[in-house]
Amino acid sequence: MKKHFLLSLALVIVLLSSACGSGGGATSAPTGGGSVDADGHVTLEFWYSLSGDSGQTVEDLVQQFNESQDNITVVATYQGDYATTMAKLYSAIAGGTIPNVAQVGGAPLLRDSNVMVPIADFLADTDGSAISGIRQVFLDYNTADGVLWSMPFNNSLPILYYNADLFTAAGLDPAAPPQNFDELLAAAQVLTVDTTGSGTPSQWGLNTRDDTHWYLSTMILSNGGQIVNETLDQMQYNNAEGVAMLSLWNDWVNTYQVMPPNQHNESSSDFLSGRLGMLFSSSATVLSMEQGANFTLGTTVFPTIGDSTLQLPIGGGSMAIFTSDNQAILDASWQFVQFMSSQDSSLYLSTHTGYLPIYEDAANWPEMQTFLSEHPNRQAAIDSLQYAVVIPIFQALGTSDGALRQAIEQVELQAATPQEAMDEAKTNTENFIAQQSQ
Repeated sequence: MKKHFLLSLALVIVLLSSACGSGGGATSAPTGGGSVDADGHVTLEFWYSLSGDSGQTVEDLVQQFNESQDNITVVATYQGDYATTMAKLYSAIAGGTIPNVAQVGGAPLLRDSNVMVPIADFLADTDGSAISGIRQVFLDYNTADGVLWSMPFNNSLPILYYNADLFTAAGLDPAAPPQNFDELLAAAQVLTVDTTGSGTPSQWGLNTRDDTHWYLSTMILSNGGQIVNETLDQMQYNNAEGVAMLSLWNDWVNTYQVMPPNQHNESSSDFLSGRLGMLFSSSATVLSMEQGANFTLGTTVFPTIGDSTLQLPIGGGSMAIFTSDNQAILDASWQFVQFMSSQDSSLYLSTHTGYLPIYEDAANWPEMQTFLSEHPNRQAAIDSLQYAVVIPIFQALGTSDGALRQAIEQVELQAATPQEAMDEAKTNTENFIAQQSQ
């Protein structure tokens, strides 16, 4: 994922209601965009959600698949980011014409539209080799209601990037980046510099990308808290563990003043221009960071919080297969998805982007070991895999993420206390859940 899943569930629910009848099924059965010619050759329509170098890598994989056999041609089309692609999918469902396969974030959300064929259906009469060796956490990310709905493809984790040159200039050891939050604050204080005497630093110690909810969620989970309860209808982030982490965030901005208030949209450019010492971002952004930095770039695992065990929520996209009344198209779609999620494709994707290999033993593959020795900034993401967890994909996930981002903004701008902000986030999200349940 170059990005964590930022889907606006409010938009999706509106589109879903227009696409589905009161009984939960589609008002008319959508037809897939694929075709089969007189010779039995199948053409598939594939939508994907990655741009830039990552998008080119997806195109490369599609080309490799097309060249690997003579019976199927996949036509790939970029549809925009995760939210845009999801919105287009729901519009396509409502319009009656859908792609055959899509790479999309939050794929299990589509299960109620009755147009996605669960991966579990394709596995039912097989030996399960198609998912053998895939890390369980990635399968969990694609599972809802006990059913595997979509296939793991591109996933990422939050990590810490740092400017090793600024570390050296500040007397910090770039070979020993912060491993816990006490060390993070200490480094951020040294890296925050006011060269003009204006009271506003010309160089900040710490910031995060604009998907702030992902990093706060990581902190909450790593502090022993939860985002949502087991029945997925009550938010838990206003409990003590969550409020403590938002309070810590507030301290970075308003007490120690090592993070600029409400400037997350500019954080990547600040970091790449040398005006920021450390940045929380997705492991998927490593390639753009390496290409854009004119300094020595460093990466490390997300710091720990006290003695707690790290809990790093994964994000990213998956491969979803959509219904067709032609079995040849369904079989071809499954063949394509298996190729895209294979060990060879996972290796290609992870070594050409910042996305994680989805296989349990990938770090031991000789090709991966060689790659990591030549690209040491990729090691942090691999080391982070042992801490990967899943935030359930539930009805109000997008609303919850937005509520957390709003809570962070309120605290940074001192418009609310951490407890007030978290209470409001919980109320707003649960009100949304209640409205959708009516």
